[in-house]
Amino acid sequence: MKTILFQRSAILLLAFTVCFPLAAEDWPQWLGPDGSNQTSGKDFIPDFNKYNIAWEKQIGLGYASITVADGNAFYCLEASTGKEKWRKSYDADLIPRMHKGGPNASPTIDGDRVFTLSKDGRIYSLNVQDGSVNWEANLVDIFGIKIPSWGFASSPVLHDGRIIVSAGKVAALDASNGKALWVSQETYRPGYTTPVIFENGATEFVATMDGKGLSILTARGGVEIARHPFKAQFDMQATTPIILKAGLQIFISGNMTSELLAFDGTNLTGMWKTREIKNAMNNSVIADGVIYRVDGKQGSRNSLLVAVSLDSGKLIWSREGFGFGNTIGLGEHILSLSESGELAVSGMNKIAFKEFSRRKILDSTCWTTPIFADQRIYVRNDLGHLICLSKS
Repeated sequence: MKTILFQRSAILLLAFTVCFPLAAEDWPQWLGPDGSNQTSGKDFIPDFNKYNIAWEKQIGLGYASITVADGNAFYCLEASTGKEKWRKSYDADLIPRMHKGGPNASPTIDGDRVFTLSKDGRIYSLNVQDGSVNWEANLVDIFGIKIPSWGFASSPVLHDGRIIVSAGKVAALDASNGKALWVSQETYRPGYTTPVIFENGATEFVATMDGKGLSILTARGGVEIARHPFKAQFDMQATTPIILKAGLQIFISGNMTSELLAFDGTNLTGMWKTREIKNAMNNSVIADGVIYRVDGKQGSRNSLLVAVSLDSGKLIWSREGFGFGNTIGLGEHILSLSESGELAVSGMNKIAFKEFSRRKILDSTCWTTPIFADQRIYVRNDLGHLICLSKS
């Protein structure tokens, strides 16, 4: 078969039936229920010997993480049996530039709707029950830009009847029909990150990263009110800002440095900057004044799991043997998945590293954040091999 730089292939959105008890903990959007990259970890057991492979699926190329809500799981999702409920497919550019290609953005579930974004900029609102199209829009037309080098990657953010997406510009779409409510005026080098809606005082803002820095915009009109330059190698910025202390602090990170910023509602001011945390794609877990994260570059076996003080940016401890990967927080534990497909669970500890369990589960390359929902762990690789682990 002839290899070509840009391929066109059918993009699939799969829906599986999930049998949840009423007290199940959902993961309905990128970075979890509240966007903090963590949950309470209810019923999580920090021992992989207690989990079996419940089922496996082939879901197609890509990097989108699994999302789960109200008994439904989408895209790279799960279910007690993995039984398919429906599928939506359409031709789209995979954009396999320096990687396998396929969708970057994770689906967002809201009641009877699920919102998706393809790598070439098509955003859909679909019916949860049967996959029928409520509406579709195209970010290339809305933003008036070319497709970014590594494609669109902003997971749709639903807030107050609006869908917020970004790629060097930011737009708010009416969640009921896909019409643009506003588009930011500034045009920056596109990033591959998801925006965040937050409050500071009585005002709502949008925090968004691009290839050159962080912008703070008003959530109602998209007016930029603060800007902070932030350098990333190759302008490849793919992590989501973390909002802290009721919007008074914002943590940003990338493949060269990380910073903690103060935001007073008008201005951004640097508090500290460190090279102790560097990762192009891993979103940190912040708990009890400590930042936990994998520090390193893709393709490197020398990456570290680190704990860094939120107050000072100083390293508390580090541990070798993790490889480049992604982390989420589950109660008092850190669940990590390396790009080579190894799961590990460690403790959130201010004093020293403690590992509870480790298990090789997938072949590389695994750049997608694992999730934990309804007592099950879901992991995938770039070739679309999805595994669901459940308790023995």
